[in-house]
Amino acid sequence: MNDSFINKNFCFRRIFDLFFVLISLPISFPLFLIGCLLAIFNLNEPVIYSQPRVGLKGELFLIYKIRTISNKSKIKSADFINQTSFLGNFLRLSKIDELPQLFNVLRGDMSIIGPRPEQPHYVQEFLKENPSFTLRHDIKPGITGWAQVNLPKAKPKDNLKKLKFDLYYIKEYSWKLDFLILIKTIKIVLTFNSN
Repeated sequence: MNDSFINKNFCFRRIFDLFFVLISLPISFPLFLIGCLLAIFNLNEPVIYSQPRVGLKGELFLIYKIRTISNKSKIKSADFINQTSFLGNFLRLSKIDELPQLFNVLRGDMSIIGPRPEQPHYVQEFLKENPSFTLRHDIKPGITGWAQVNLPKAKPKDNLKKLKFDLYYIKEYSWKLDFLILIKTIKIVLTFNSN
């Protein structure tokens, strides 16, 4: 099932990803610059950071984001939102902090749509609970996905709940489903209905 998905859709999805990045530049690039300026004002330290994530076939890659909290802070994930500044929260809720991942799409690490890439330690943890979690890595991870639009307020601990949506996407993939995900993603971003 997954090999068929990759073989039939790789070229078309790659073209779509590149096309989407290019047509979004007039909006995404100014927002990216605004996000960087807000982060500089907010933190006064390097604003782009990278983090290892698990991608296609379990390969590690570096994901890029705009920093929303000081690199010097050591905060438990459960307290992250509460201890992030107003500007940091704005960048996260508006998803402006995710815009550097368009570079990941250009590099081929990610697609626009697919399962969200997880940190390696989370992957190891969830694989122990459900070996099917590895099936998420049969396609490229995405900036947004079916799990994200159905569970926009999910925490890392909810990844096994999101797994069923990721597997549904892989099994039932269609351009119609991708279009639906994009529409729902836009709605979530515009209404700040996410973490």
